[in-house]
Amino acid sequence: MQTNDNAQFHIVAVKAWIEKDNKFLLAKRGPNELHKPNTWSLPGGKIEDEIEEPNILQKTLRREIKEEVEIEITDNIELIYNNSFIRVDGAHVVVLTFLCHYKSGEAKPLEDTAETRWFTIEELKRLVGVEDFLKREISELEKYLKKIII
Repeated sequence: MQTNDNAQFHIVAVKAWIEKDNKFLLAKRGPNELHKPNTWSLPGGKIEDEIEEPNILQKTLRREIKEEVEIEITDNIELIYNNSFIRVDGAHVVVLTFLCHYKSGEAKPLEDTAETRWFTIEELKRLVGVEDFLKREISELEKYLKKIII
């Protein structure tokens, strides 16, 4: 789509740190994913072509979590981090990362997901071989948790 002011469009994506009993869920991306296949990441996905939808970020987050890992979250959804990057196909992406809390369901790999696993914050910090983006997200989660505990 071309605009009169030549604006550059971005994909908007939402991701979730899902907390349950002081553990956090990671989902390994499937082998057919365009960007970073077979890497640990957070459940989430892109905002779709909803028109004038209220609470689109929260609705997308709930839908993507349910589709990818079969978990439902509570209404307590807090933005903790945001960033941007360029995908391998050249698309510009803005990502909003939220802290969410487990409500129900059993975590299992579904759509676009190869594996799921719960980790404590200490286990997350000791993960080896993870991508830089996940290291940053772990660091931001830890900073946020320290802020809300104080």
